[in-house]
Amino acid sequence: MEKFLNLKFFNLKAEYIEVIVFVWSVFKCSVIFILSIKLIRWLSDKVFKKITSKIDSNERKSQLLTLKEILLHTLEGIFFVIYIGNLLFLFGIDVRPILATAGVLGVAVGFGAKRFVEDIISGIIILFEGQIRVGDYVEIKDMTGFVEKITLTLITVRSDKSGALYFIRPGYIDSIANYTMNFSYAFFGFDVAYKENIDSVFESLKKAFVKLKSMPEFDKLIEGELEIFGLDEFKDSSVNIKCRIKTQPKGQWTIKRAFNKMVKEQFILDDIEIPFNQLVVTNIN
Repeated sequence: MEKFLNLKFFNLKAEYIEVIVFVWSVFKCSVIFILSIKLIRWLSDKVFKKITSKIDSNERKSQLLTLKEILLHTLEGIFFVIYIGNLLFLFGIDVRPILATAGVLGVAVGFGAKRFVEDIISGIIILFEGQIRVGDYVEIKDMTGFVEKITLTLITVRSDKSGALYFIRPGYIDSIANYTMNFSYAFFGFDVAYKENIDSVFESLKKAFVKLKSMPEFDKLIEGELEIFGLDEFKDSSVNIKCRIKTQPKGQWTIKRAFNKMVKEQFILDDIEIPFNQLVVTNIN
């Protein structure tokens, strides 16, 4: 480039040539960086599309896409560091002392980075095994809510009760309860009076379930039949009947509210008493 600009045709001063060569070098370095990033993303999209096209499980696809994003961010970070190093070199800054200082600092930080390493390893395991994904409803260390973000070093969970956002280190997690993986269950416990015939109660529950299934907006969320476990508990003024419905992930709350309404209406139609606490006052005068 410099020889080309030195031709008599251009007749440029040496300082102008240096400026043009410098600008050209910075431009070339920036273009290579941008094209490298675009090439990495293009190749990763091609590779992951080919891999996921052979996978039927949505769970596995979500897991692979999450790993893809993490790998992309890591590679982009490496290329960015190389790009900055080249720019510093063009500006005449010797990067060797900086690298040496960074190496010494890295060793010093490494001694106190045990928790960080634990978080990285735990984060990789959680993502690789697909234990949780963005949007899942989970319980971690008595904290319940929906997962908003997952990285190798941090998991953020939004509480469904208070709206608080929990920031959880992967290395801090001993166990995870995922309520929306593959499928969910809507559990029910209905109290009826002692005088009621239990078999008749079962029939009323089945009628209510048939009505629920007849509605398309609820039927699409249901993945199984009504499971009636039977008489579960004797209480002071009632007996408790337990049952459940298998639903699609995150469908349990909608089905629970709808089925409770159906059962109440069906109990009224079948004259089945739902007991409630009553206070009887007797006047002895």
